[in-house]
Amino acid sequence: MNKTNNTGNVTKNIATYISDNNINLSELARKSGITYSLLYYSLGHKNRTRELRASELVKICSVLNINPMDFAD
Repeated sequence: MNKTNNTGNVTKNIATYISDNNINLSELARKSGITYSLLYYSLGHKNRTRELRASELVKICSVLNINPMDFAD
């Protein structure tokens, strides 16, 4: 059985959403309570070195008023 890791896809999908909608990471960090550096290394850096944690995804989606399931593949 071939098991895939969807966490990376979710992080990639939300990073694309953030970029496409010109969402400011500093403002998102302030509103979500997630540090800017964590958001940057998960979403802003083109060679993403960190996957989002589930709790972070929920906080981000809450701030943006979007459904976390919209980013699942």
